[in-house]
Amino acid sequence: MGFEKVTKCIKENKRFLITTHINPEGDAIGSEIALALILKKLGKSVVVCNTDPVPRNLQFLPYSKKIKQAKEINNRFDAMFVLDCGSKDRVGLFKNGAMPSPPPIVNIDHHITNEKFGYINYIDAKATATGDIIYRLAKALKIKIDKNIATAIYTTLLTETGSFRYSNTNSGILRISAELIDTGLNPWRIGQQIYETNTFQRLKLLGMLLDEMEIDGTGKIACVTITSAHYAATNTTAEDVEDFINFPRSIKGVETAILFRESEEDLYKISFRSRGTIDVTRLALKFGGGGHKYAAGCTVKGSLDEVKEKVLQAAVDELEKVTAKKQRMTA
Repeated sequence: MGFEKVTKCIKENKRFLITTHINPEGDAIGSEIALALILKKLGKSVVVCNTDPVPRNLQFLPYSKKIKQAKEINNRFDAMFVLDCGSKDRVGLFKNGAMPSPPPIVNIDHHITNEKFGYINYIDAKATATGDIIYRLAKALKIKIDKNIATAIYTTLLTETGSFRYSNTNSGILRISAELIDTGLNPWRIGQQIYETNTFQRLKLLGMLLDEMEIDGTGKIACVTITSAHYAATNTTAEDVEDFINFPRSIKGVETAILFRESEEDLYKISFRSRGTIDVTRLALKFGGGGHKYAAGCTVKGSLDEVKEKVLQAAVDELEKVTAKKQRMTA
């Protein structure tokens, strides 16, 4: 059916709220901004609101200063877009996972584990990024993509593909990126703003984590751990941790990287990254999480030692299953 239900909702309504998951990153913020600008071109009333602030390295984006921050919403909207969020529990504006009623929810996402919690759900697990879907929505609505919309969408593609290095990079995404660049945006400036705006404190934190990085006896599982003590020692926050998991994944021979991040006492957010051998959504789902085949996450309760033991054992078990399957296939 494509975008028929989504476009019908847009055409028939006037007032829209746009939000995303907690701790938003490039794909989430870029998609919100692109959709907001598209709706404004159609003469719609739009509010973008999240519970968390725009990350420092994304504040260069057009419209980013107009993104509001709040803990709850009222019902003065005709529809609410939730972008790039696979679970209603990760929508900051949903109190304890409870969805507002009204307005109706339009759920647009590319996570394979999306729970389809919306009144309207457009989920494309083959899409490189949620921004990829927003690009196609603009085309379906016959909206001319100007430099500001292009900058927001290009940011989603750049960050979600790891600067076009990850396995979700394909010829279609590169063609879209070329089209976006032709609007006049500056790829070098965007890359500089996203990847070269580190603070001294963030690099100090990275140094501490790399110094404490662990690797299992097989050399195939590597992990880093971030606690409140690390933040206190370096005057940093959870925002400063973005992309740190890519360092253990980059180690030669490592198949799976795991990042343990203390969220509050006895509660840890876990990020998984795979080199391609393990489908880490299987790991995340074991602990009530979700994500993509090569990038997923979850939240686990317990002491740090308990959490690490459970999660690392699950990773070992999954790796052993995959290894055994390969051996059977080659026998």
